[in-house]
Amino acid sequence: MARAELEQSADVVTDAIDLLTRDHRLVDELFASLLQAAPQQLDPLARRLSKMIRIHTQIEEELFYPTARRALGDRGDLIDEAEHDHTEAKQTMMLLESMTSDDPQFLSTVESLREQISAHVATEEAELFSELRKAHLDLVALGITLAERRDTLMDVLGLHGDDEEGAANMREMQRPAKGSRPRDEVTK
Repeated sequence: MARAELEQSADVVTDAIDLLTRDHRLVDELFASLLQAAPQQLDPLARRLSKMIRIHTQIEEELFYPTARRALGDRGDLIDEAEHDHTEAKQTMMLLESMTSDDPQFLSTVESLREQISAHVATEEAELFSELRKAHLDLVALGITLAERRDTLMDVLGLHGDDEEGAANMREMQRPAKGSRPRDEVTK
C-alpha cells in the first residue's frame, strides 16, 4: 500500500468494521516485518506489535464487543468466541513480552501468536463482521468512537499515526525498486 493510501485510510473512518479490518492488516504487516527483520530490529518490532495488538483488543473489548453483543442478541456466541481468543492471545503476548529476541523460544512464540491472531481475525472477519453488517447498527458512529479511543491509547502507549506506516515503510526499505538508489542515498 502506498504511503498516500495509508495516510488516506488512516484519516477516513468509513465505519467500525473498516477500522478494525485496517488494524488486522496492520498487525499482519507487523508480523511479516518481525519475521523478516534483522536481529537488532526484533525486540523493538515485537514491542510495537504487542502494543498494537493490545490497543486493538482493548477497543474491541471496551466498545465494539458490548455494542455487537447487544446488536446480535442470540448470536452472542460469536462475541464469546472472540473474547476467548483474546484471552489466549494475551497469555501468549505476556510470554512474548517476558522474553528478548535472544531467547531460544522467541521466534516460536511469535509464530504461535501469529497463528492465534490469524485464526481470530479469519473468524471475526468471516462470521462476526458479516453478521454485524446485517444488523441494524450505526457502524459509522461506532467507528468514530473506536477511532477516538484508539488514538488516545496510541498516545498513551507512545505510538502515533506514523507508526502505523512503520511496517509498510520497513517493507519498502527492505525491497528497493529496481533501478532506484538505496533509501539512505536519497535522503543524503
